[in-house]
Amino acid sequence: MASTGATAWGKYFQGKGDLPTTVKKDAGTYAADNPSKKIGNIKAGESVVYLKAAKYEQRALVKWGKDLVRVPFDSLAKPGVKASGAASLKPQAFGVRDNKYSWSEYKRLVKDSIEERKDLRAPVKTYLAALFDYYSGGSITKSKLKDIYSKVKDEIPINDINKDFGEVLGPAACIVEDILRPKGVELSNAAKVYMPERPNEPLMDYGLYQGNKQFVISAKSGNTTNVVKPGDILNLLSINPNKVRKWQRTKEWALLKMLAENSILNGPMMAIASIYPNLIDMNAAATATKQGYNAAGFQKFIATNQYLSERVTPTANEIMYECEKMIMKETKNGTLDMNSIFSDAIQEQVLYVKFEVGPDGTGKWGVIASDDIKEIQSYGRVYLRTKNGYTRASDRMGVQV
Repeated sequence: MASTGATAWGKYFQGKGDLPTTVKKDAGTYAADNPSKKIGNIKAGESVVYLKAAKYEQRALVKWGKDLVRVPFDSLAKPGVKASGAASLKPQAFGVRDNKYSWSEYKRLVKDSIEERKDLRAPVKTYLAALFDYYSGGSITKSKLKDIYSKVKDEIPINDINKDFGEVLGPAACIVEDILRPKGVELSNAAKVYMPERPNEPLMDYGLYQGNKQFVISAKSGNTTNVVKPGDILNLLSINPNKVRKWQRTKEWALLKMLAENSILNGPMMAIASIYPNLIDMNAAATATKQGYNAAGFQKFIATNQYLSERVTPTANEIMYECEKMIMKETKNGTLDMNSIFSDAIQEQVLYVKFEVGPDGTGKWGVIASDDIKEIQSYGRVYLRTKNGYTRASDRMGVQV
């Protein structure tokens, strides 16, 4: 449980001097020299400085602007340790583990963890607590959330909240806000929440279970998601024999298979050799290593590539990266249609939930299902993206949604 009162004072305030923090909920203010005399009110989100005390006081002395006032101690956010900027906002950093939680268990765990985090500054805690409380059906109203945001917006990591804390909020939006209903998924408070132990689990950022039905959710913030690797796409398609029969003779399937089954270095070369056999010899592509390659088999590709043709002796890594760039171009603007095959792969398997903090501090939600991705005209192109470079071959290409 979250620490309150004297216990919280001993853990977070005692012996630490004057500490900047924020007010996490509306409270009364009291005279500095008379803790029983109410003199006004203070709103959640206001910045104050807790003034050191020799013992726990139910109404703590704080500096609010130029004024000295007392406020209820339990209205103060625990300041913890100043955040380094690297403090994680992923679900796993809030104590969520590889377990199926009831909705009530999940809600309590996240709320308590936000309160207990020592590596988050008080303004961040105050806003995260209000945001989660609002979307989990708590007492924070929309107007109150907006008010808190207006006070702390310059002190909180919006990008990290969008990208990482959106995964923490997602189950609340799905269960309480019912944002999946337009896509045919209806969840009740009996739904269970699952967070994978690895923060980078392929496709699944979190799972929701209603009875014996599983819904895999991939979180999306802004215009990006984690790329989906070719092997994961093929595995999803392989669940349904009809989809295998539909796709296994297509150039899109062949491209994914080459990238999945061969090394990070050779896969892109072999893919281009398959698409453009007049540019790269397949045997040369398959046998290239970091130490060397059959130059004759790449001669035409090197001669027609602006970057490679200007190199005295291109490395195998440079050739691989130029092949990846060509694959990315072909899937983004060319004739290779990754929308249809990817849409079939995630159909009834994966939903994308999009979150970002709006200009007023409330969340903006969206849900993307397979049918939304199928039509290039309405969704835009999904494509294979590289994370490598001319001197680095560390990751396979993957579909960017």
